[in-house]
Amino acid sequence: MDRIDPTAGSARIPFLCHYQRFIPAHLTAMLRDQEIWCSDPSSMNDPWDFKPWFSCEPMLNDPRSLERMLEMLRANAGPEVINDPVRPLFEARIRQDPRELRKFVASFSKGVSQELCKRRVYCLTLLNDSILMWSHYTGNHKGICLEFNVDNPLFSRARPVRYSHTYPEWTPHGMEENVSALVLTKAVDWAYEREFRIVGTPNAALKGTPNSLDGSYLHLPPGALSAIIIGCEAPKDEITLLVREVAPGLPIKHAQRIPDKYKLEII
Repeated sequence: MDRIDPTAGSARIPFLCHYQRFIPAHLTAMLRDQEIWCSDPSSMNDPWDFKPWFSCEPMLNDPRSLERMLEMLRANAGPEVINDPVRPLFEARIRQDPRELRKFVASFSKGVSQELCKRRVYCLTLLNDSILMWSHYTGNHKGICLEFNVDNPLFSRARPVRYSHTYPEWTPHGMEENVSALVLTKAVDWAYEREFRIVGTPNAALKGTPNSLDGSYLHLPPGALSAIIIGCEAPKDEITLLVREVAPGLPIKHAQRIPDKYKLEII
């Protein structure tokens, strides 16, 4: 399995952006509390997101691949599983019967998806002038785009999504080489978004790290929010007044429609 591309920080990307609808209470809370709300992966608009489906074909075609999967399962199992007298019978069944192997891999796929969906994701992009994203994610250009500085411990860890023409041939034992690929790979149809992601984790052992969740929120490092961009159809005066009251000094930009071109200008 190929490695996912480097982080936004290591790629020296200066800014990343997040499009959202303008909901006064939500924007006020974000500016006041300096925290961002992360999405539940199970409700995202791509039905393949965070739902990796593992392939049986490598194991059906190569017994060595099947044995590597069984070794991986043993290595990650507790003593009660390793010593269970049923385990050798289970291994014998999936070695001998392709239907049993397919059934197990399907169950494994669903289990991994359930575990991944315990995390939360904050979606970002390199673009602040995408006509489609302004339309899809801000309520027809009536919302805002948050601009974040990457030079901090949270946004420097954002990882780019990789876009693929075909569905990857993932195997249970192959995922350990790069588990991030399971949540950072999408169909090429989405490539226009040029997406980066921060994946927040509820793991108590990681509490205090930049991507440690507080409920469904991540705390913003000081100075991470560098500007707010107001959509070309948004209530400019209302948004400006709110920002000036809650976060005085935060730069405000405007997405302006160029009348004789299919293009937005950020001013």
